[in-house]
Amino acid sequence: MRISEIFYSVQGEGPQLGMPSWFIRTSGCDLSCDFCDSKYAKEGNEFTVNEIIEMVNKNNCNNVVITGGEPLLQPEIEDLVKELTHQGKKIYIETNGTIFRPLIIGFATFIVSPKPDFLNPRYLDVLRKWAQHATFKFVIRDRKDFDEALRLCALVDVKDNVYFMPEGVKEEDIKPRLLELVEWVKEIGYGRVTPRFQIYLFGNKRAT
Repeated sequence: MRISEIFYSVQGEGPQLGMPSWFIRTSGCDLSCDFCDSKYAKEGNEFTVNEIIEMVNKNNCNNVVITGGEPLLQPEIEDLVKELTHQGKKIYIETNGTIFRPLIIGFATFIVSPKPDFLNPRYLDVLRKWAQHATFKFVIRDRKDFDEALRLCALVDVKDNVYFMPEGVKEEDIKPRLLELVEWVKEIGYGRVTPRFQIYLFGNKRAT
């Protein structure tokens, strides 16, 4: 597998906020978002499934977050997820939702973060498949992003497991957007606001 980095930290976003976890960041993505905070994940090194498992077995933490880039592009992702599950790990996969891999449904918890082109009909069809199996997490820059996220929630019929997260890699950019999000979520009466806790703790650094 092509891997950008493997590190141990605390989850800073979404439903697993604050949870100690191993992070496996894969290389490569099928999108090119202008606000991407992991553009360095375009490059990486080759690891076997066994080498990855050996690294995440260095301590007693059983939580493993597989992220990217786009992890579902990796041909070996199914082998990795199933082997980690057999070893008692709890798997959380963060994906942009453009690819649906039904063979690993049931082996992992999925967090789908739709990106700006999510109203494209082809993208929308795949997101409808994910709606039955995943939590949705939207990156929000402004009210336009928020309103488009609400439109998607209606189109794919997902409201119960929805998170809204401010975009930004600096604390001074995130806080005002976070405060706006709180008010907008209060308006609609559903969904949850999530910070980017890792930025508050460590700044915009890799392996955090």
